[in-house]
Amino acid sequence: MSKFIPIFLLSIAVGIQMLSAANDQGKIEITANHVDSVGDIVTAEDDVVVYYEDSVIKASSATYDKSKKLLVLDGNIEVIGYKGTKEHSNHIEIYTETKEVTFDELFLMSQNDVWLFTQKAHRKDANYTLGESVISSCDIEDPLWKMTFSRSLYDREEDYMKLYNAKMYLWDMPVFYTPYFAFPLDRQRTSGLLFPSFGYSSNEGFRYEQPIFWAISPSMDMEFNPQIRTSRSLGLYSTFRFADSAHSSGTLRVGYFKDKQSYVEENNLDDDSHYGIEFNYESSQVFSHKLPQGYTDGLYINTTYLNDIDYLNLQQSHLTHFGLVPLQESRLNYFLYNNDYYTGLNAKYFIDTRKDDNDDTLQILPSIQFHKYLNHIIWDNLTYSVDFHINNLYRQEGVTLQQAEFNIPLEYTTSFFDDFLNVTLGEEIYYSKFFFGNGDYTYDEFEYYSNIHKVKLFTDLTKKYEGFVHVFQPSLQYIKPGNEHQDPVDFDLLDDDQQELFAVGLPEESYDLSFSQYFYDESMTLKFFQRFSQLYYLDREYELGDMSNEMQYNWNKWIFYNDVTYSHEYGKIRESSSRVGLNEAGYRFSVGHTYKKILPDISTYDADDDVKANEVYFSFGYTFNEKININGGLTYDVDDASSKQWRFGGSYKRDCWSATASVRQDITPRPTGYTEDTTFYLQLNFIPFGVVGTE
Repeated sequence: MSKFIPIFLLSIAVGIQMLSAANDQGKIEITANHVDSVGDIVTAEDDVVVYYEDSVIKASSATYDKSKKLLVLDGNIEVIGYKGTKEHSNHIEIYTETKEVTFDELFLMSQNDVWLFTQKAHRKDANYTLGESVISSCDIEDPLWKMTFSRSLYDREEDYMKLYNAKMYLWDMPVFYTPYFAFPLDRQRTSGLLFPSFGYSSNEGFRYEQPIFWAISPSMDMEFNPQIRTSRSLGLYSTFRFADSAHSSGTLRVGYFKDKQSYVEENNLDDDSHYGIEFNYESSQVFSHKLPQGYTDGLYINTTYLNDIDYLNLQQSHLTHFGLVPLQESRLNYFLYNNDYYTGLNAKYFIDTRKDDNDDTLQILPSIQFHKYLNHIIWDNLTYSVDFHINNLYRQEGVTLQQAEFNIPLEYTTSFFDDFLNVTLGEEIYYSKFFFGNGDYTYDEFEYYSNIHKVKLFTDLTKKYEGFVHVFQPSLQYIKPGNEHQDPVDFDLLDDDQQELFAVGLPEESYDLSFSQYFYDESMTLKFFQRFSQLYYLDREYELGDMSNEMQYNWNKWIFYNDVTYSHEYGKIRESSSRVGLNEAGYRFSVGHTYKKILPDISTYDADDDVKANEVYFSFGYTFNEKININGGLTYDVDDASSKQWRFGGSYKRDCWSATASVRQDITPRPTGYTEDTTFYLQLNFIPFGVVGTE
């Protein structure tokens, strides 16, 4: 939405305005080594300096005709004016009465080193006309890039610039053309063409997108994004943005893309059309001005409708709240709270793009939550909170569920031995009522009650040694299941499709031993940390539960990290994540490994069960100098012995332009699964105009 505003063009308007105003006020002052006056003609030569209110003009000669109200400047003219901008010309004519100004071979230089050269420039009142011109911020003698245009119109009152037949050149090679290009000089949004984006994909061919911006009003705008993919076809996305108050705004996006029949057949697609609609809305104050003091409310809407996942794949959207996953989620959330209470209404609607329809997809329409924040009761160290939910799980086909549930945790905390040992006694009370619908079931209602006892011992030890500080935080928690009530039958006796909607049951009696420790240097910079946890079950045949350990060591610019979960029952690692990284000023490096394995019940355990993840990844970046940078990365699947994703690219930066290029392999979710696609990206940044290309 942002537009570039060339400051050098502003210098034209401001500089001439100063001249005109100064002349209207009779404040023309001319100094030179030789000044003559004959009748109505005043002539000045040799080191001529003309002073206006905020401008100084140097020239070889100057002539002022009082009868014609004409000021003529000739020879090596230099205008030093607004914010240090400079204007050079060989000939300037100023008609002070009609306010017409003519420039010959005008050269302008802004304070940010952007320059413009034109053969002719003319002003009438507030309207300027520039002839054939060239603009750049590169070396004047041999610019690496430049923009030319056949003519330009500038409205000083509207502060608006129009270019015709604009061409962008890189090394004298044309890279971009538009017959019309318009932009404001005061940085306000305005209608017109934006810079295009492009790229190349092995699956879709050359891609080109030309944004068109429409500034409807100060609080509304719209962007049209027609695109073409040479191996696929073309489509159009449109985005409408609005701000309806100082506290709320929204975005509406719609899109449609039509595939070639050959592309549909080659990729085995179910649909040749991809369309959808998205709506985003946020408000930090909905009814707050009508609510009692201390209350705040808000509204958040995030919705989408699409016929398949390619609707999202085909857009370059900032509305990436859903993520490119098969299951798309729409949300509506209204909340009201103060210092003591929170109330929220939440609704979720899911679209499974793998299905022909979503009649059997479970929706949350809606969920209502009431929460009482932590507070003390009777004694300061006796605390409680309250959670109350009403949930409505709905679908057209299949069992539905309405649920009401309470959760009330109580905790009493005290300390012994001069705050050395802290003890927390806890009691968690839970109650829920379930109502089933949309089917013929033996039991249409189900009721569940339970309570849990908790005891936790913990301390916080800190000791300073020579050169470092050690913080040690051990804790031991005991969980004991309490009473349990299920009515009219046990949960296990409900129908299978009823059980799939929810889960109930007491936790196992267990101990959880954990500790955290931190090492700091003398400047209190964290050098090492470790977090350890071990579960111990009292009623299991195999008593030791999962053990988890996370640690990180920071050594100079190096980082060594590991997080592992180990199953004693299987004698195998369940999850693991390791990383070694180096981050210096001129280069960075990272290599790591992730592993995740599904370990089912021991009675059905199979050593050949699928591994969900077993990947090695590598990334790097290196800056050769101020101009050149390279970067890349690779994700390698150990089990498949193949790369999943890779990328390699770099950037080159000069004072007036920069370029970024990369080649990478993408894995994209499709209606029929996932596809691998090798894509080339190119981005050109013409300083200070902006970016052409895509990332």
